[in-house]
Amino acid sequence: MCTVSVISLESSGGYRLVTNRDEQRSRPEGEPPAWRRFGSVSALAPLDPLSGGTWVATNSAGLSLCLLNGNLEPAPPPPTRPRSRGLIIPALIDATTLDDATAALATIHLDRFAPFRLVIIQMGDHRAAPRVADAFWNGRGLELTNARALPACFVSSGLGDSRVTPRFQLFDSIVRSLPIPESQDAFHRHAWPDRPEISVCMSRADARTVSITAVTVEPVAGANPRIESVHHLTPTASSPAEAPPALAAARRFG
Repeated sequence: MCTVSVISLESSGGYRLVTNRDEQRSRPEGEPPAWRRFGSVSALAPLDPLSGGTWVATNSAGLSLCLLNGNLEPAPPPPTRPRSRGLIIPALIDATTLDDATAALATIHLDRFAPFRLVIIQMGDHRAAPRVADAFWNGRGLELTNARALPACFVSSGLGDSRVTPRFQLFDSIVRSLPIPESQDAFHRHAWPDRPEISVCMSRADARTVSITAVTVEPVAGANPRIESVHHLTPTASSPAEAPPALAAARRFG
């Protein structure tokens, strides 16, 4: 379903989040990031036209939420009266801190959702690094990892999440040794010619990486943080084994 990575930005307390959205080829294209109203708050987010939800959002406090589907093996029974996982972030994006977001997540009736992983990033400052946590709903319980070291990477795949663990080794070789935006972008655009179905920029008969969204959050003394989102569309490859070509970019600023 997705590949997500987070790096810190020097000593500013800022961070850069990048997410690849992998979707069925038959699914309508998502709307690019814009400032949108979710309940009582505004957040910079793309939009899924089917659910009205999103897979990544950043609010004016500099808190980002990013969602990956969970693909367990074997898969648990589907929930009764299921709800779209794209609605999880809109329900939580009014939080101003990582702790507030995880507390709010624990109050949601998660048994109506299929498994997922929620990545939460809180901006730091010149004295403190960004904080990263992730919460995994496995269909039975919520598993919280409250402190992830940066740089961090998270992966999922409709083939089964265990199938795409080679992405972690690739992340270590490209990003962990040099955690800068250029290496992060190289990782998210990477495709193995002989393994397109498990690549970071993936392609198979029924699904592909449809977009790559990068969010940069930097604190500003005495003011709201600077938030920039750059959204890349990946053109449809002519065959499932073909790596996506060069990306076109659109920009949104907060």
